[in-house]
Amino acid sequence: MTVTKHHSSVFFLFIISFLLSLHTVSFSQMSPADKEKLNRFINNANDFLKNDNNKEAANYYYKAGIFCFEKNLGKKAVPYLKESAKLYGKEQDFKKVMKIYSNIGLIYANLDEYEKSLRYFKQSLKIRKSIGTEKEIASGLLDLAYILSVQGDYKGAIMNILKALDIATKIQESKLVLISYNMLAENYKRSGNMQKAAEYMDKFASYRQHFEKRQTKERVNEERIKSIAEIRMKESENRAKQLELELMRKNKEIAEDTLNRKLKAQQDSLLIAQAKIALEKSKLEQAEKDRLLAEAKAKEEKAKQRMIYTAGASIFILISLITLGLIINTRRRKIHNRQLRETNEEIERQKRNIELKNRELTQAFNKIEEQNNDINASINYAVNIQTSMLPGQETLQNLIKESFILFKPRDKVSGDFYWFKEVKVNPGELDAHKRIFVSAIDCTGHGVPGAFLSMLSYNLLDNIVEQKQIYKPGEILDELHLGIRKSLRQYESNNRDGMDMALCSYIPEHNLLEFAGAKNPMVYIKDNKLHRVKGNVKPIGGIIYDKNEETKFNTTTIKIDSPTTVYIFSDGYADQIGEQTGRKLMSKFFRNLLADIHDKPVKEQREILDMFFKKWKGNIDQVDDIVVIGFKLFPQ
Repeated sequence: MTVTKHHSSVFFLFIISFLLSLHTVSFSQMSPADKEKLNRFINNANDFLKNDNNKEAANYYYKAGIFCFEKNLGKKAVPYLKESAKLYGKEQDFKKVMKIYSNIGLIYANLDEYEKSLRYFKQSLKIRKSIGTEKEIASGLLDLAYILSVQGDYKGAIMNILKALDIATKIQESKLVLISYNMLAENYKRSGNMQKAAEYMDKFASYRQHFEKRQTKERVNEERIKSIAEIRMKESENRAKQLELELMRKNKEIAEDTLNRKLKAQQDSLLIAQAKIALEKSKLEQAEKDRLLAEAKAKEEKAKQRMIYTAGASIFILISLITLGLIINTRRRKIHNRQLRETNEEIERQKRNIELKNRELTQAFNKIEEQNNDINASINYAVNIQTSMLPGQETLQNLIKESFILFKPRDKVSGDFYWFKEVKVNPGELDAHKRIFVSAIDCTGHGVPGAFLSMLSYNLLDNIVEQKQIYKPGEILDELHLGIRKSLRQYESNNRDGMDMALCSYIPEHNLLEFAGAKNPMVYIKDNKLHRVKGNVKPIGGIIYDKNEETKFNTTTIKIDSPTTVYIFSDGYADQIGEQTGRKLMSKFFRNLLADIHDKPVKEQREILDMFFKKWKGNIDQVDDIVVIGFKLFPQ
């Protein structure tokens, strides 16, 4: 493809990553366990088909397709996904069909088969418009716009993005609005309308700033509300305790006041009764005088006795009630005191247990910290060993003046490494010449295990070139493959460690560049065109497959007849997940980035790659070791 100044911008990579696959693991080959798992999905699907259970059969075909896609076998995944969509269509489950068509579109886009990708995105969008939500329709329009943009149909892409923007604005879907603004700016720029491109880039920057401020404010408000709620809860608990004490005091006062009123009422009743009897006696004395005197006295005696009896009974009942209340209150107080004592004992017991566990945790923490210090000391020692083994960038610049190395281990020590060496061939003879070897190598694993394998490989490469005098890149990889197999006893052990690598051999006197790759490619740009030379699918070492063991590594020769910029690299840069997108950068857009910067000075190229990587990664952890080597060659 032809490289232009606006071939692809750095910001466009943020948009494209929304349309690429979810987190995947790069395996070009399946292990026996993976093959068994895939066969199990297919067998289950066939069994459900025999029982006319289309829905379950479709589910297992879908699992088979996604499993193949996760193993980086996109073309193998497509037939299974198509069969799954066909069966879901028979069951009228068009939501599933819509999802599968989008996945097929993504796979074809990743395979650079854009016509097929466009067809399936259109079918998915058609279903979205029939049964999907407005958010799903907007996402489908953006999927379609991406493919149209890649194909150069910027007018069609802009039309679909504007439709998506109207929907996203209507439903207040902030992320989709942000993506739409950025895609419009890029497509107007590609179509040559720089005024519109600047307008939408300003909208994108302004809206993103507003969006990030709003998210920050919402998080602060949540923390503030939480803090205020905790304070109010504490105040409510203290207020409840005060009200409880006040209520007990009031109840006591009310009880004492009620008792006094009852006693006074009894006394008043007695006085009233006595007054009535005295009045009645006076009337009887007046009416019957002496005849009723004796009877009046008798009645008066009886009345007195009855009154004394009533008063005594009332006082007894009142005293009994007071005594009963005191007994009940005393019993409740004893029960409460016992419960309080038991609670205090339980709290004290739990406190002792917590103190004991704290001591145990402190001892365990101290032990772990001591172990960590020992481990860190060992790792730091391994860092010193690896650093002393790997030559510095200035060594490569002494061999090839315009060159750079971007080396970023994920941990302190790296499973990725680089190797370069200058060798004089046939000195003193007519065909005497020199070869400059440059290689970027990605070992299995990270950290200390990967570093051990890198040191073994480094020494084997030195021995192959210096002692065995093997100079063809393909033959060097064949010899290194056998050396790893033999050193790790992989023919007789369960060890499956290996590496992917790209190896270049530059012959200045002949203006030739030779390349061989184990899974990893070489990218070179000549006459403003980008070329990719793929490596063999076979790795160095690793899982043993009889078919691959018979395959020899190919050597590709390139004539340096005009200025040529060459890049070799591991997969760590392209596999990095972006903080803003949650998706991988992907190799295709890494190549586009290299195309954009290839004509800049090599020092500036390294700074751009490093700066862009940090911006893309954000606060996300680095997922893999990274090595990128670039150099410029000129005809001699």
